[in-house]
Amino acid sequence: MDGAKGGVNRSLLWMLSVSICGTILVVGLVAAAASFWFAFEEARDLQDDELREIAWLVSPGDARFLSSQGGFVQAEEPEMRIWVLKVSKLATRVVTPDLSLTLPGELSDGLHTIDSHGESWRIYIRPISAEFGLAVAQRTSARDEIARDSALRTLIPLLAVIPILILLAGILIRILLRKVQQLSADVDRKGEPDLAPLPTVGVPLEVLPFVNATNRLLGRLRSALAQQRKFVADAAHELRSPVTAMTLQLENAMTVEAATEAVLARLAPLGKSIARMRSLVEQLLLLAEQESGPPPVSCDVDARAVVIDVLGELFPFADYKGIDLGMDFSEALMIRGNEQDFRAVVRNAVDNAVLYTPSGGKVDVCLYQQGNEIIFEVEDSGPGIPACELARVFDPFYRIVGSGQPGSGLGLAIVRSAAGRLGGRVSLHTIMSGGKTGLRFVYTQPVASD
Repeated sequence: MDGAKGGVNRSLLWMLSVSICGTILVVGLVAAAASFWFAFEEARDLQDDELREIAWLVSPGDARFLSSQGGFVQAEEPEMRIWVLKVSKLATRVVTPDLSLTLPGELSDGLHTIDSHGESWRIYIRPISAEFGLAVAQRTSARDEIARDSALRTLIPLLAVIPILILLAGILIRILLRKVQQLSADVDRKGEPDLAPLPTVGVPLEVLPFVNATNRLLGRLRSALAQQRKFVADAAHELRSPVTAMTLQLENAMTVEAATEAVLARLAPLGKSIARMRSLVEQLLLLAEQESGPPPVSCDVDARAVVIDVLGELFPFADYKGIDLGMDFSEALMIRGNEQDFRAVVRNAVDNAVLYTPSGGKVDVCLYQQGNEIIFEVEDSGPGIPACELARVFDPFYRIVGSGQPGSGLGLAIVRSAAGRLGGRVSLHTIMSGGKTGLRFVYTQPVASD
């Protein structure tokens, strides 16, 4: 498989979306973690400042706090209380009334973190005299809870922005890559009838070199096809004169009075070969005219009238082979285009069906409107075409091996060329149901607008 040899082909849209959105997600999470940490540390610094302010706001004469038992700043929950205690600078322990905190002696002035009764405390010591100081203490768990709540309030908006940024990035990537997708669709629609350069107006600078390279490739392809068509047209023109001369000489030879039956019998196969050669030359000229000639003048064409006229021409051939040629037409249907191109589509499609359908078979021709499109169908009861060869039968000179029918392999190539000039679509479908085989030819073209 090509994918196994050259690696997996991934969508540019997918790669950009994953890389950019993944980067936003990773950077956003790192930024959120950093924001949480900075907010958490800032909240703890603010709480240290709060301990200092409380310590310096307490009056040295306030007996509530400066007694041996100390006091606390009122709080609804015991865990949230901030204790204010008078401590001795000597080696003396001070215990809070609820026995939750025991302060060791000889604590220096400033901030400290100590463990007491299995809990961590944050303490600020303020000197009030040579022998005593003022201690303001609070549980570290309560401080961390407050700091965490404060940090989370700054974190939540940032986390909420990350999915919004990912969604906006995905939308913007799709919008910005729409031009690339449009160019891809334009290239996919290119075919032999339309090899015009891709438009470069509004193309992103990064994509412009690729578009210019594609246009140069299309130019080389146009040149190669033009040379091929010129060769085919010149060869057909050069062959027309000698084939016509050979035909006239053969007819003269077969009409002379001295020609015996033996001579006529030998000349008959030669006549068939010359007739086939003449038909091939005419088809080559028609194909060259369709592919290299100027665009025909478009006009409203009565599709129903063209189909009836072509069926009238081919009915004697179908009747000679004993083929039931059925018709199913609706009211007059108008298409926009060149009548000769549409006639070439109809004639070659019906002619092939009658040619490849065995004697006693059936060919049904339908023309109807579906929505804003006109559909022309030819369904036969012939041997059909293998699925693997359906796409190739539209190539010039391609013929299915073992078909047993004369032909040049140009009929469907002419059909495809004419369909492209008309702006229509042509397809073939093999029929296999109930033990029967066949082929369905479908041509679709928009209805002529008023």
